[in-house]
Amino acid sequence: MRLVLICLWWSLFASSANALVIGVYELSPHMVVEGQREPTGAVVDFAKEVLGKSDEFGPLEWRASNFARTLHELEAGRLDMVFLVAKNEKRSQVFRYSKAALFETRSAILTLKGMPPGELTSLDQLKGMRIGHANGSIIPPYFASLNIEFENLTGDDYFQRGLKMVQHKRHNAYFAPTLTNAQYLIKRMDTANLFTVQALPVDMLGLYVVYGKALDEKMVARIDAQLMANLGRYKALLS
Repeated sequence: MRLVLICLWWSLFASSANALVIGVYELSPHMVVEGQREPTGAVVDFAKEVLGKSDEFGPLEWRASNFARTLHELEAGRLDMVFLVAKNEKRSQVFRYSKAALFETRSAILTLKGMPPGELTSLDQLKGMRIGHANGSIIPPYFASLNIEFENLTGDDYFQRGLKMVQHKRHNAYFAPTLTNAQYLIKRMDTANLFTVQALPVDMLGLYVVYGKALDEKMVARIDAQLMANLGRYKALLS
């Protein structure tokens, strides 16, 4: 009996050790993280469909946290991969990126209706503003000359707190790196009557899959080839 229990324990341990561990963070509708429930969304469906049906990649294991913590866990080697991460020089020194972006979007700002900057046609309209953003997200270089004061918002409820800061006029705006996420959350929170969501007049932002150091190069190449061969499928899942 003792031997059976030992074998069962080892079987469970081995299964967990062989799992492909994917970090997820709240980025609806791509990744929907709600409490202790298993994450949902287009990324989860895509990974299950493209990777989860193959024994080659092992079972999929999801680990949810906020964005900054997710990247920290990936860098520490406790995650194998994370979906939908923008590139910058610092991240490129730490992580390996997919060959192409999985998704392209625009970044956005959220402001109270009727408050500056009005219809956004130029980044110059944001000069001197105080803007909240999620801790760990990229502050794009195109903001550098605008004398903007950015305030990091930590924790899992950074978006909700960011909106409260705008609503109470402690911030002029909230910066959302992903327009689709901001639009989705505003609609879900039923606050479209309070806030204006505007795309920034800049180039599209590519969001990539990033791989941690725990995966060897051959496995990364196989996973990436599988994902890149199904880019069209991801767009279909979002539509």
